Amino acid sequence: MHFLPILAQIAVIYLMAAASPGPNFFMITQLSLAGRRSHGAASALGVCTASMLWVTLAMLGLAAVLQRLEWLYTGLRIAGALYLVYFGLKLLRASARRTPAPPTPAQVLPGAAHDAAAWFRAYRSGFVTCATNPKSVAFWTSVFATMFPAHPPLWFYGAVFATVGSLSASWYCGMAFMFASERTQRGYRKVRRPIDAFCGAALVGLGAKLVAER
Repeated sequence: MHFLPILAQIAVIYLMAAASPGPNFFMITQLSLAGRRSHGAASALGVCTASMLWVTLAMLGLAAVLQRLEWLYTGLRIAGALYLVYFGLKLLRASARRTPAPPTPAQVLPGAAHDAAAWFRAYRSGFVTCATNPKSVAFWTSVFATMFPAHPPLWFYGAVFATVGSLSASWYCGMAFMFASERTQRGYRKVRRPIDAFCGAALVGLGAKLVAER
């Protein structure tokens, strides 16, 4: 079966792309550090959902169409960049405070209803960040499109979807749980302000770079 080596190649390249630092990494890291473990997992699941959306669009050929619609691609890029700048500025403002009150979508609030709302905001942050991430657009419309074979059997579509889904969930959820561990949380509380400042500056810088790109 010559499709199995192609599937393995897609898995390796996708994992390398997911592991490289970018907006998804900074978003999940910060939400995991500043919130509960469930909120970090929620942001990771949001990223996974957006990844599933992208791989579906790419296999259907719709992602390549998006790349040809320059106005839509530009709008998506600017929207994602502005969201990163917005979130980064909130982290920078939080880093200036002496009391640990990071204003993240995963902020812990009293009451079950508030907790559910915070979980949804963490999920939404992960989804929006990945869905509007130009790095995702570039990967699915160029690298993935090049590797994906023409006219594959039906089982191959399901295999690619399952492979990307399992790798995405394993990597991003594992990263969220690692940064939301009790030991990491204790260390974070000691150096919260410089970490918030670094993550905030990184997100603002990434957003500004995306806006400036042509």
